Amino acid sequence: MPKLYATASEVATMDLVRLHGVPVPKIYDYSTTSQNPVGSEFIVMEKAAGKELRHIWSKETPQQRFKMVEQVVKMESLLFSIKLPASGSVYYKRDLPADVETIDIPGTGHLHGLCIGPEVKLRWWDKERAQLPISRKPRCDSRDVLRAVGEKELAWMKQYARPRFPFAPLYREVYGLQKVSPSDHVRSLSEYLQISDFLCPKEPRMNRPILRHPDLQPNNIFVSDSMDILGIIDWQHCAVLPLFLQAFISGQFENFDDVEPQRLINPQLPTNYSQLDPRQQHEARELYRRRQLHCFYLGYTSQLNEDHFDAMQLDHVVTRQRLFHNAGTPWEGDNVTLKADLIRATQLWQGLVQTEDGHVPDCPLSYSQDEIERCLQLESEQREADTQFELACRDLGISTDGWVPSQDYDEARRMNQEFKADALTVAETDIEREELQNHWPWDDHDEDGQDWGTVELVPLSE
Repeated sequence: MPKLYATASEVATMDLVRLHGVPVPKIYDYSTTSQNPVGSEFIVMEKAAGKELRHIWSKETPQQRFKMVEQVVKMESLLFSIKLPASGSVYYKRDLPADVETIDIPGTGHLHGLCIGPEVKLRWWDKERAQLPISRKPRCDSRDVLRAVGEKELAWMKQYARPRFPFAPLYREVYGLQKVSPSDHVRSLSEYLQISDFLCPKEPRMNRPILRHPDLQPNNIFVSDSMDILGIIDWQHCAVLPLFLQAFISGQFENFDDVEPQRLINPQLPTNYSQLDPRQQHEARELYRRRQLHCFYLGYTSQLNEDHFDAMQLDHVVTRQRLFHNAGTPWEGDNVTLKADLIRATQLWQGLVQTEDGHVPDCPLSYSQDEIERCLQLESEQREADTQFELACRDLGISTDGWVPSQDYDEARRMNQEFKADALTVAETDIEREELQNHWPWDDHDEDGQDWGTVELVPLSE
């Protein structure tokens, strides 16, 4: 994406949230261009006080967790209190080209020229999307927000998409180790645009533009020895979106292992905890910790940020969010996920779009039973592939995107080579061996999905 937007938006966003009481480092100087003595865009900011939460994240006592979650929710309530005129991203008008459409943010005191401009999230700028002749203006209507991501992606698909291997390593087997055609996803995007206007909640406050931190992970939160939050960093790629699209549990406070993630359930250790072996006890404690954080977050949000809590309870809010997210996500060879969401939307149609007077407009989409069963079966296979890939990455000691701590790099690479050698040894036919050789999940590869290459894990610098 143009570096101007990333740098300019991060600076303006940090200034805006600091104005509203969020603890962020002060900006001393910045440049949105490389035309300076440094030769690069830059931001010079105050050094964050305290230490990164990640250093003590798994060692906190329940009382420390209570305190930390309460502070995070209070910080989010400050963000939710900011009155913003439209969806997009935050900038100083002076940093944007004169022809870029903006809407002024009112009530910013001495911070003159703060405005909403083009959304800075990468989905709008990935690959050739940055050159597409599409509207990137701020959007005041939630319907426009929902339509825009589908129109953007459809424009890119029609001009640039070509058959490719799925980016997700184990999805290739789901598709028979063949390149997939973009035509199915083009159809799904067109169908999404037929229903996008129906996905907005009727209650006005659910459509209010809201700013949220894009990556509230422990390494972005700095705390004191007494566990007070002293600073929050990494505000790059912040988006302002309607409340119902921003209603979710932040970062490390979500527990994805539970079936009903938005429910307030008091966590407990297993009744047979004392009979478990050490590994099982460790897993039980970790699950208990995640559930406890999850429960704390929901409890504090219900008390301190009522609009957010109510939005998380909105009928079918996850379905609305998934449709928006998967329609706007750059296509990487997955023809199933968005279509499965569209199928579920047709099945939930009455509860999804019912108006205040009880009228339910006709759904413009329909699918045959065979089409539904085939799509949902492929989705199930993709989810199982995701699970198997995550387990294998855990065994290798790497993240799912291939990153590994520098000190573990040599061992992870050795284990990867050993895993591959073992798999090739037990393969029963030459065809199986060739498929393993060409589609090994941790081989370096062409990210455009046209080829597959040689092994390369990426060391993660400390």
